[in-house]
Amino acid sequence: MTKGSGSAARWKVAIRRQTRSEKSLSLAEEVHQIRVLAKKLRAYLRLLRGSVPGKLVPLEEKRIKRIAGNLGRARDEEICRQILQWLAAKGDKEIWRKRVRAALVHCPEPAAGALDRRKLVQARKGIEARRLRLFALLDEHPAQEGKLEELLKKEYGKSRRGLREALREGSPEAFHQWRKRVKRLGYQTAMFCPSSRRTLARLETKFLRLGSLLGRLHDLHVLKARIERRAVPTERKLVSLVDDWTARYQKKAIRKGRRCFRISKGKFLSLLQ
Repeated sequence: MTKGSGSAARWKVAIRRQTRSEKSLSLAEEVHQIRVLAKKLRAYLRLLRGSVPGKLVPLEEKRIKRIAGNLGRARDEEICRQILQWLAAKGDKEIWRKRVRAALVHCPEPAAGALDRRKLVQARKGIEARRLRLFALLDEHPAQEGKLEELLKKEYGKSRRGLREALREGSPEAFHQWRKRVKRLGYQTAMFCPSSRRTLARLETKFLRLGSLLGRLHDLHVLKARIERRAVPTERKLVSLVDDWTARYQKKAIRKGRRCFRISKGKFLSLLQ
């Protein structure tokens, strides 16, 4: 890192850049955007654990998680619709396309109350308040360069372990936990890679792409769990199709994950210096 990179001003600029809001076209997109902003803020807060004393960081993380969690139910319903629509477009046989369209009948748009604009406004205000609180913590407890690098190195190690655990267990939960670690690492790495540092910037891109791939895998797991829980006959016929695409994405994620995490923690740390 460059000299003075741990200053509060630098991190504020980086956080503003990484948490810019975009104009959304629908309530569902608003929900998604707020949840992503929440995940980014929690990822940045983790890097302050070595600088901020006491339980201030865990407390802020819980507050942010609560805001995003209130929107999670509506998001899950929207995910199921999106994955079914995606499967309908991907289906290479008419019989599968018909079955997916039949399942969509039982997967209506989320209820208006679940995606109420007033709730979204409150959630966005809550996220902004937490962002300002993060800025205040940076002013009160300036991030220390050495500690930040060590914490990021640990996060890289956690993501590598997540890959090993996913390979060993092979369960949806193991891949879900790995996905969360990879996405968090991608957000955190974005804070540390000026455009001139091409190697680190490429790694950041790989982490985020792997996170997106694992996100699609997680969406397929969510859809299958929903099908099994609801036990609607027209949906149960889709289980084998969902399993097929799950196996494909799981294989892709493992292959890409091995490429992303082939360097050691020491080598990764050297890229930050």
